[in-house]
Amino acid sequence: MLALTMVLLLGVVNLIAMQYGRGAVRTALDEGARYGALLGNDGEDCEQRAEMVLRGDSGLLRGTLGDSITVTCQVVGDTMRATAVGTFDWWVGGLPPVEFTMIGDAVAEQPP
Repeated sequence: MLALTMVLLLGVVNLIAMQYGRGAVRTALDEGARYGALLGNDGEDCEQRAEMVLRGDSGLLRGTLGDSITVTCQVVGDTMRATAVGTFDWWVGGLPPVEFTMIGDAVAEQPP
């Protein structure tokens, strides 16, 4: 009974960590897209800002949870779009990884 309880507890804690990871990725995408949308910035600036928020010195996902996440940015019309693709692995073996794709958009500034 104790072993089952520990496995269930580990699963719940893993779900909480995955939800934190999704929130951290969302924050990084939004921050990167807003920064890339500033006048004079481009997709490379967006990607660098998102990476800094995710894995910088005080990044939100500096550990192994964010290792598989890649961020790309591109201009789509008048919008800067940041896209993250990655997976979160379960801490309990035998379960398939959770794959995700997230998108953050910001309207690009236009010169006056």
